[in-house]
Amino acid sequence: MTVMLCVGGCGDFFAQKPTELQTRAILSELEQVKESPHIKNPLPEMYRGPAKRIKVKNGVKLFYFTKQHPVANLAKLINKQFATMTTDNKGKTSYAPDYAVSENPATNQLIVDCPNDQEADKVLEFLKEVDVPPIQVNIDCLILERFADVTMDWETSIMVENLLGEKITLGGKKDSSGKLLPAFPGASLRESKRSTFGLDFGYWKNKGVTGHELRTVVDLLISRGYLKILMNPTVETINGQKATIKARDFAPIERIVTEKTGVTPYSLTDFKWVEDILEVTPHVFADGSIGLTTKVQLGSRSKPEGVVQTSIITERTIEIAENRIKPGNSLIIGGIRKSEKRSVIRGVPFFKDIPIIGILFSSKDFEEKATEIIFILTPSISSGGVEHAIMMEEIRQKYAAPKYERGLGEVLTDPFGTEVYREQVEQKAAQAEFERFKAEIEKVQAMEEVGQIKEQLLKTAEDVLAEKARAERICAIARTAKQEAREAKQEAEKAKAEAKRARAEAEKAKADAQKREQEAETAETEAK
Repeated sequence: MTVMLCVGGCGDFFAQKPTELQTRAILSELEQVKESPHIKNPLPEMYRGPAKRIKVKNGVKLFYFTKQHPVANLAKLINKQFATMTTDNKGKTSYAPDYAVSENPATNQLIVDCPNDQEADKVLEFLKEVDVPPIQVNIDCLILERFADVTMDWETSIMVENLLGEKITLGGKKDSSGKLLPAFPGASLRESKRSTFGLDFGYWKNKGVTGHELRTVVDLLISRGYLKILMNPTVETINGQKATIKARDFAPIERIVTEKTGVTPYSLTDFKWVEDILEVTPHVFADGSIGLTTKVQLGSRSKPEGVVQTSIITERTIEIAENRIKPGNSLIIGGIRKSEKRSVIRGVPFFKDIPIIGILFSSKDFEEKATEIIFILTPSISSGGVEHAIMMEEIRQKYAAPKYERGLGEVLTDPFGTEVYREQVEQKAAQAEFERFKAEIEKVQAMEEVGQIKEQLLKTAEDVLAEKARAERICAIARTAKQEAREAKQEAEKAKAEAKRARAEAEKAKADAQKREQEAETAETEAK
């Protein structure tokens, strides 16, 4: 007895096949929510360094890694801001870019061809002003939809053989299964499943003689229903960029097909997309207010009025182009309320208007429904995200199994608490795994801090080199100006010396002329 008890108590242990053990191990591993060890990987140093220049035959090539904006946007700005206006013979104005700008989207790198270093400095100064961090906007959307519906209808099936003693039959149409079809249908014209519900009452008499059957049946059905939908999506987008929230429903649209007389109508189901779309584009202004360019499109299925009510798709659109919302306030798009009442009565003229018994010769389809949709949009300046470790902990808490006390059944089936012990071991293993990943993340963070320090040093070195280059350019300009001044001074002194020499020569020539004049006068005197 003791041996049998031991074997019976340890049956679960011996039943552990390799497949089951492997399955449990895989499930245990896949249930763990692990943090990514790569979230803090630093950016390569070459992307964080200063802009580089290469001297070429026709000027300077400037290589610049964009820091905050896509390379295509900055290239467009450079081409627009650094352009020369030209006018043709017809007076048409056009702008030609001053620089050849190339883009490398894979590395977000700009390559600008500049004629000299001074022009490259202008481009770098421009990029310094425009390549700044964009504002990220968080938009909290609260969408509330309410729907209520009340319907009441009756359908009448009637069959009178040999009406007034003649071979005239009133009603009496049957489907393929032999069931009597409604002579005066109600809601079944728009909902084929309607015929399977409701309460039947009426009069049925058959004397046992063929052709002398009287049947009048009324099918009543009342329904009430409501629907409440609350959606609370949150989106983040860059200032000026559109964010879209789209909900799609591949809705079945039923249509009734009626062929030749005597053939039972049948229904076909088509599927069409019914979409609810919310598009929001935020605009942040210098005073802190936020504008939301909003477009709301609501799709729904509706039933038009008429005898045969076929489903159609309707769309409602609201567009708001301009508004201002102060920080902490919300934009409310409400008032989208719709109330519908429809009532269709079908029956035999005159007979349907007879009190009490008129219900046997008529049908009624009544429906009342109302819908309301409210959008509440709350924009705010985003903090740029949530710490990865915090989000992982929140996911673990949501995914964790609920804690509970062991019941009598568990005590009987697992008296030694092996399952609880296994859960504790798995929890400790998961905690150890979490601590390991946490240590790796701290290591990566430390490496990132080192990288940031290196980046600051590189930036400082870049600033020093830039200032040194500017100082050297200023010194070179000063030396050139000094040399030019010296040369100008020498030219001036040379011109002054030449002027002095010319003056001396002029005075000498004047003295020679006076001397000749005196000699001429003397010669003239002697001649007399």
